[in-house]
Amino acid sequence: MADVSVVIPAYNAARLIVDTIRSVQAQSMADIEIIVVNDGSTDATLEVVRGFADRDPRIRIVSQENGGLAAARNAGLREARGSCVAFLDSDDIWHPDFLSEMCQALAGAPDAPFAYAYSFRFDVDNSLIPGMPWPYVPRHDFRGLLALNSIGNGSAAMFRRDLLLRIGGYDASLRARGAQGAEDWKMCLQLAAIRTPVLVPKRLVGYRLVECGMSQGNPETQLRAVRTVMADIRKQFPQTPGRYFAHGRTVLNGWLLPSFKRHRHYVTVLRLLFEAYALNPLCFTCRELRTLHAMKIRAIWRAGEPRVALADWVVDGKKPFTFLAPGGC
Repeated sequence: MADVSVVIPAYNAARLIVDTIRSVQAQSMADIEIIVVNDGSTDATLEVVRGFADRDPRIRIVSQENGGLAAARNAGLREARGSCVAFLDSDDIWHPDFLSEMCQALAGAPDAPFAYAYSFRFDVDNSLIPGMPWPYVPRHDFRGLLALNSIGNGSAAMFRRDLLLRIGGYDASLRARGAQGAEDWKMCLQLAAIRTPVLVPKRLVGYRLVECGMSQGNPETQLRAVRTVMADIRKQFPQTPGRYFAHGRTVLNGWLLPSFKRHRHYVTVLRLLFEAYALNPLCFTCRELRTLHAMKIRAIWRAGEPRVALADWVVDGKKPFTFLAPGGC
């Protein structure tokens, strides 16, 4: 039996899930199970996934009424048989060595609750969005992840299943509270409070930037989500110094600013800037925040550069994403 379970929650993902599944099938670690949770899709998602399942016996499909991302991930977790579980959102992709690198990292750090890698961003045309990698390994214990969230997205980690079950999986109540969208960050913080995770400092996770996606298409909900998680974590871990919450607010405000600006919510943009810097004047005493700002400035400077098709992107002398179709699905 495969000891690694891959869970792909999917809701109306008929187009983009093709690349997602292909990236799992391209993994150098082949002895895995793949669980696709169809979360009440009303498009052709189920038919697309069935087409893959008919040709790949590792794929199992779980269908349920729409319950949201956390509920779909939890459904996959309940079905998982492996001792380690990795979740991959239905519009993201992995480098072919992602699973093997995560397994090696966890084997080398038996106390770590999860392992994660850096991400890169790409667009709906399967082209790489210019960005800057971290020049050093940032702090990634509980307080470091609270201040920085270097995990970044829900597709970047592999978890020990027993620990996920111990903490109850993803917090599905956030959706009922109108704060869906940061369940992965909350769960990672809860696990990091138990033991420090292990970071593989390689860009092995492709985070697809979709303007109509959860974080970019509805920034108000995403802002409410991260603020709700911060309030929950502050209540659960009251001894945590306030500066880490202030740094986290600065980072997350900066992450959401472009989306609010694109939606022309200029009053909110000004409010977020005020909260990020006027209410946290010591933010630049944090080395990671200084570095993050420098990385963002360099990324903005490079934004006008021609985008490289992921299928042509050379990493360590190889082209790991040749399974992708240039120009998107």
